[in-house]
Amino acid sequence: MLLQWTWGILQTIVGFVLFCSSICERHTLFHGAVATYWNRPFGISLGAFIFIPSKVRFYNSEKYHFSDAEIQERLTVHEYGHTIQSLILGPFYFLIVGIPSVIWEMMKPSKCSYFSFYTEKEKWANHFGEICTGEKSMETIDYISAELWTDKELAIIETNETIMCSRKTVSTLL
Repeated sequence: MLLQWTWGILQTIVGFVLFCSSICERHTLFHGAVATYWNRPFGISLGAFIFIPSKVRFYNSEKYHFSDAEIQERLTVHEYGHTIQSLILGPFYFLIVGIPSVIWEMMKPSKCSYFSFYTEKEKWANHFGEICTGEKSMETIDYISAELWTDKELAIIETNETIMCSRKTVSTLL
């Protein structure tokens, strides 16, 4: 925790301000990070503070065969993984992960998955979250759900998300 208030001070201060503005929401401690469950449609990790949507809307729990609660738990592990990234990257976290992720979310094509962008596709956050907590993250949902898709759906996903979304949108951003 001390490292987040020194090496990761920039994102931790922003996270603390966001935490203070969400003081009426539900809060818990999650492996040393402060987890806030808020009524916004996105999750975010800022230093020692992670923010999880009360209702995870970007995954269809019926399609993926997971309850909303399990998907929320896995998203918490994923966001915690970003906390570990923050510890590793320190003041570079915003430049390497934070700012590009926000721009991607705002500019990506509507049919393109948020998780196809480099900051999520590399699965750093999932990997770090799973290793540090011993719990399952979003990566397992992606893997299991992929087994349920038809070959045609997988081909469309690979073509549209990996090629069109990554190359076209990234070139647009550049």
